[in-house]
Amino acid sequence: MIQEGMLKRKGVSRNGIQIFLMLFPMLVLFVLFCLYPLIHLIYLSFTRYNGFTSPVFVGLENFSRLIKDTTWWKVVLNTFQFTLMAYVIQIPLSLLLAILVNGKIKGKNFFRTIIFLPNITSTAIIGVIFFFMFSSHNGIINGILINLGLIKRPIEWLGNVTSAKWIIILLNTWGQVGYLMVLFLAAIQKIPAELYESAKLDGASKVQQFFNITLPMLGQMFQVISMMCILNGFQLFDSVKVLTGGGPGNQTSVMALYIYNYFFTSTGAQQGYASAVSVCATFIMAIAGALYYWLTSKKFKEY
Repeated sequence: MIQEGMLKRKGVSRNGIQIFLMLFPMLVLFVLFCLYPLIHLIYLSFTRYNGFTSPVFVGLENFSRLIKDTTWWKVVLNTFQFTLMAYVIQIPLSLLLAILVNGKIKGKNFFRTIIFLPNITSTAIIGVIFFFMFSSHNGIINGILINLGLIKRPIEWLGNVTSAKWIIILLNTWGQVGYLMVLFLAAIQKIPAELYESAKLDGASKVQQFFNITLPMLGQMFQVISMMCILNGFQLFDSVKVLTGGGPGNQTSVMALYIYNYFFTSTGAQQGYASAVSVCATFIMAIAGALYYWLTSKKFKEY
């Protein structure tokens, strides 16, 4: 018995060493590329630093400035607007497309590929395409409208705040909806066919089947996709950078672009202040994500 116990302990010890050796490279990468940069960022947020000279500790000066920065809070509001608009549009659209391509239609594999294709294309490239489409000077859209006689002079699509925001949403929807459709499609195809057959025997219509079978069974996938939409909205950057640069007057700027400007393009390279803004943005994202998870986890956990 004693020998068996010793052998078991040795086996557990060997397994523990093997697991540690397997995880060690990942832990090293996590410390080097995640934990250390985060700690360094928090340190820089309490300093005045331009990227060249030594950081000078200034305490809470950057955070005090941030609280009074009305432009920053406008940018935060813009980010929430983009996130909400993307959420409301992308989730229903991707679910609708998933249902359509899952049905008995000709060429559905072709449509799946076409819808998913923008997702594997760089957002920056798509942004350049959209810029030339909606440019006020020789833009494709303005050219078509003028040739049709619908307008007499070019429209400043990207110079108007409302139209610029909708164009940014359109670009991101076009780039994201294909991936979300694939996730919904995978979840729909896992729903047992017997449930639909039983519902048909009971006289349930397609609409009733959708609301009583499909939607409830997609509960967990809804939670995952919704969280992805929220995070994508908060990380919005390249499409805004390419299309409007945050203009006009920071009216379309978002948190990531605001941080980028202070890190790399602001006069004096205010990286200490940019670090404080990054910490604040991370805190906002964490609160929004945790709040959403708390509100939805109870609702979807039964599925």
